Amino acid sequence: MKYITFLLVAIATSVSAQNMHYPTTDLQLSNLKGKVKSLRAIPYTVANGKKAAIETDLDTVAKIANLDNLQKDYNPEGYTTQTRFFLQNGELYGRMENHYIHEGKQLIVSRYNSDKTMYAYSPEGYLTKEATYSPGGFLKSHYNYQRDENGNVTQEDTYRMNSLEGSIVYAYDKKGDAIEKKYLANDGSLLQAEKNKYNKQHLLVLTRNYGGKKELLSIVKRKYNENNDCISLEAHIKTPKKEKNIVTYSYVYDANGNWTSKTTYINGTPLQIIERTLEYYE
Repeated sequence: MKYITFLLVAIATSVSAQNMHYPTTDLQLSNLKGKVKSLRAIPYTVANGKKAAIETDLDTVAKIANLDNLQKDYNPEGYTTQTRFFLQNGELYGRMENHYIHEGKQLIVSRYNSDKTMYAYSPEGYLTKEATYSPGGFLKSHYNYQRDENGNVTQEDTYRMNSLEGSIVYAYDKKGDAIEKKYLANDGSLLQAEKNKYNKQHLLVLTRNYGGKKELLSIVKRKYNENNDCISLEAHIKTPKKEKNIVTYSYVYDANGNWTSKTTYINGTPLQIIERTLEYYE
């Protein structure tokens, strides 16, 4: 049950990142309104129906932080300049810095702790490659992106130490929404596939996940409120054991329409509360 709960929360938190329909700022990708300058998020657990501090990190042995415990800073153009991740005791776990060109709109270098990632673009301004290097300058990994005439990513290749690890192949509808993804092994064989449907706002509402033999693994349905925030995620697990789980969310908003508190429920039971403090440019 712990694995299923974690999986559902992970799926839900990635909703905003899955829809890459239009060229967007980081603020738009995170569904943030107004000129946000910084965002501090702190997660809490729910015990006996009340908010309570999380006593341990996600992985106490490796000291991996809860990735919802973070602070993001944005430039006036709406792009992330810094992201900091914290352990539950407030200790800094990781830090990512982004550096831009072209009036702060095109990411050219990012640093996460001691690693450095560099980005390359096509003449049209589309990202075509990102490569991550260790402090000694050794190539750790890189991603290559192939695109169609509209700039949509049609294939994403992942390399580790210059060896192909796998690929993702995308298909789009006439509206530019990614309706199909195929996850391939390094030999080109199918590992998994998903088929997606979107609403008029280009938000993901239905995902069907298939295995390498094209067997149906799961169906995930999503609903949104007027602020385009997900309020319901219904997951039907088909194999190896049939199971249904429903994740719902309730929000508290500020005057700009950004949520400052989000409560997550698993099958009606409150599981987590995330509180956010937002600072805006004047």
